Amino acid sequence: MNSPCLLNGQICLTNQPERTAVMRVFRRKPLRYLQLREIAQEAKIAVDQAVQAIVELKEQGLRIGSRPPAEYFFEPREETLHPDLAASQLQTRWWGRRLYFGDELTSTIDAAKAILQKEENFHGAVVYANLQTQGRGRQGSVWTSPKGKDLLLTFLIGARDYRPSPSLLSLYAVTAAARVLDTAYNIPVSIKWPNDLMAHGKKIGGVLVECDLQKQAILASLGLNVHSRPSDWPQSERNRIASLAMLTQEELRRDMLLAQCGATWEALWESMTTDRGETVRGYFKHYSTTLGKRVQLLHRGRLLSGSVLNIDDVGRLLFRSDDGSTTALLVEEVQQLRLEE
Repeated sequence: MNSPCLLNGQICLTNQPERTAVMRVFRRKPLRYLQLREIAQEAKIAVDQAVQAIVELKEQGLRIGSRPPAEYFFEPREETLHPDLAASQLQTRWWGRRLYFGDELTSTIDAAKAILQKEENFHGAVVYANLQTQGRGRQGSVWTSPKGKDLLLTFLIGARDYRPSPSLLSLYAVTAAARVLDTAYNIPVSIKWPNDLMAHGKKIGGVLVECDLQKQAILASLGLNVHSRPSDWPQSERNRIASLAMLTQEELRRDMLLAQCGATWEALWESMTTDRGETVRGYFKHYSTTLGKRVQLLHRGRLLSGSVLNIDDVGRLLFRSDDGSTTALLVEEVQQLRLEE
């Protein structure tokens, strides 16, 4: 069975079919003693494979208890992330086909780039972490998050046949997360163009999208504040940031959020390949806090004021400045967009 792998010299656990099958059984029946033969039968694997899977899962930190003669139970804990536990919850065809989990990574983007260099079939691979020591956001900004509290991930898409614009890709990544928070958790979520997830005027997360033209790959990242609290953030940021735990009484599990976002990303990507972003643009217009509003922004180093009219077919922001000119703004050209009161 698979052992931990190295990505950029950093240890990552990966999912493996027999372990994932065992975790599906345990997840359906948590905190119940199950006979070994029952586990193997429901997982559709041999008994010795089930034994080996359970041994490895315990060694990798999952809380699995036992009693004679051969019975086992699984105790779920929110603070525990594991690729086979996450894989057991996925209902996707290709998103998350391979999961890489690192307890501490420099960043999930760095690890995903390492996958690109070593794997030919990278489509759908996902990297996630408990902690990023060098997390980053858009245009080189720093993304900080306390260990073990938030959802930090990057996933890879092969884009040989279809490669949307960077602006549309940002909308794709952020609208999928917004859909999950809205429909599954009733969070009053909104989107500030191009990539910020907001609630009650505070930032709860963001996405970052990069493209590797040589590998014909898209790297889409999400940082989502789940259980973090104001005491975890710099003093200067506490009035600007919130977390899901501050906004809802719903149970929040990071592995479930990963599975829910993954299913939505997969469905939206498949719609993108047929409707060229029409569904994504519709969702963005529904959640946008930017459209129809007056804003200030930096465009290629120039401070501009004006109104946001719409987005175009490739996700650019249609902006009418106070001098009367209208410009289609690219994601990479705009900094510090701020709504005017």
